[in-house]
Amino acid sequence: MKTDIFEDINEKKFDKYIINIANNCIDYIRKSNIKLLNNKNDGSPLSVADLAVDNIINEGLRLFNPKIKILSEEHKFSLNSYLEEYYWLIDPIDGTKSYINGGEEYTINIALIYKGEPWLGLIAHPPSKKIWYAKDTQLVIINNGVQSHYDNLKNSLKDYPTIITSKEENTEIEKFLNKFKKHRRVKLSSSLKFCKLAEDEADFYPRLSSISKWDIAAGHAILKASGGELVDLDGNIVSYN
Repeated sequence: MKTDIFEDINEKKFDKYIINIANNCIDYIRKSNIKLLNNKNDGSPLSVADLAVDNIINEGLRLFNPKIKILSEEHKFSLNSYLEEYYWLIDPIDGTKSYINGGEEYTINIALIYKGEPWLGLIAHPPSKKIWYAKDTQLVIINNGVQSHYDNLKNSLKDYPTIITSKEENTEIEKFLNKFKKHRRVKLSSSLKFCKLAEDEADFYPRLSSISKWDIAAGHAILKASGGELVDLDGNIVSYN
């Protein structure tokens, strides 16, 4: 990157720094009790952990570089903020319903948007302590503390693809899937779907209902680093500005 503000983020020390933030979030969630606060205006649940993890991430990112704006699901912000040249976009807990119910399909999402594109993305899975971290075109997967660099996958869509979908009922998706003569279907919540794609455990993730930018930005960065792409219904690459 040519922008001066990214000079420190381009250094390897930042990789350790943001992965440490993710591990701090994981440690908090694994050690804390599940406590539901209330429901948001859209009906989705809000837990104590959503706010605590949001605070851990915000404090860590501001301490490293206070000049970069942070947009979070848990805070109000102007839509004009999406027009910034660069900004952090975070979802402290993606899949709060699963977390509240004692499930394992929830993640921590952190993305850095630059000129409308997800340049950096981190997804952490507290139940397994696994972390997927993409910066520019490099993808690192950290499993049980062991880091491995992941090579780009450039496989074409198979005749018999594994299709990953959300668990929510959606008649449009059912109609879409019926167009495939043969396929294997996997239902999964949260941004773990992107991680399955990146590791070649699934081939395709169709989404025909609305979704928030903070739900997909980190996964988009990870998908790009693995050789995939995220496009809208017209085939255009999804933009974040």
